[in-house]
Amino acid sequence: MSYIEVSHSYKRYKMGETEIVANRDVSFSIEKGELAIILGSSGAGKSTMLNILGGMDTNDEGSVIVDGKDLTKMSESELREERRSIGMIFQHFNLLSSRTVYGNVALPLELAGMPKDKIREKVMPLIELVGLSEHVNKYPSQLSGGQKQRVGIARALSSDPKILLSDEATSALDPETTQATLQLLKKINKELGLTIVMITHEMDVVKQICNRVVVMNKGVVVEEGDVLEVFRDPKNEVTQAMLGTALAARTIPASMVERVKKVLNTPGENGRKNHLIRLTFVGSSTTEPVLSRACSKFDLDFNILLGQVDEIQSESYGTLTIVMEGTTENFRQALNYIAERGVRVEELTNVI
Repeated sequence: MSYIEVSHSYKRYKMGETEIVANRDVSFSIEKGELAIILGSSGAGKSTMLNILGGMDTNDEGSVIVDGKDLTKMSESELREERRSIGMIFQHFNLLSSRTVYGNVALPLELAGMPKDKIREKVMPLIELVGLSEHVNKYPSQLSGGQKQRVGIARALSSDPKILLSDEATSALDPETTQATLQLLKKINKELGLTIVMITHEMDVVKQICNRVVVMNKGVVVEEGDVLEVFRDPKNEVTQAMLGTALAARTIPASMVERVKKVLNTPGENGRKNHLIRLTFVGSSTTEPVLSRACSKFDLDFNILLGQVDEIQSESYGTLTIVMEGTTENFRQALNYIAERGVRVEELTNVI
């Protein structure tokens, strides 16, 4: 069983006489140590799911298992105790204005009755971890948005959580501060081995730091998997729409469609035909001359229609849509050659 296992979870709310199903038959899994993101637009049900994972809300049906414990079978007192082992980072920081950086980070430990000397031993390394040692005695009003979020992160870590939940932690930050916050979370995930689950509607967050992505729409999980695999081959139209510019190089503009059809229907010399294919490169295959070698080896010509290279989780990711000309036999051999070298090949000739 996975470290986090959500199975057939439902959550319903009543608004007068109307019943709203916020989560509908939600199932997904996250392994220990993963940095996972629940992705979706407003109203997708992702915040509801995060609150259930954090023990701040309960579902109506299904199971939600965290570290072998089913939250849905716990009493209120058991759930309250379980919440102590789950860290939470909030979108709007939720800091106490009357407390310093140190005081805000120390608060959960004070409430738990930890001795003052032990609190200091715990708090100071966390403040150093998030890069706020020089601001330890400052109040929230004296901090930038990014610094406030770092205080929130340190506070969430103070109780040694087994998982860290993040509710749109970067949506209130400027792009530069967002980058710094994401890198900090990535560092925490790597150095502490902490399982982190974030919710977001921002694709840049997904591209930069997550290992696993769960895509939600209208309360339903429409796709989940390793982030590179989801980018490589998004199955659901909601995922495709959310990937947006990352998939721009996959779609032939309407203005080009008729010209491409004409090329495909024009026979070449000596039995050569034109074929439309899309290649998806991940990692080292983006820098290797796989396409040129295949065309040289099997006597093919090609013309690039669309292309783009991006970076996901420090891995290069690229797509090429090309017209390839050659005999049918040589074309098939070339596709096999390319696929054997880790490049995803999709033939689009009969699709366009």
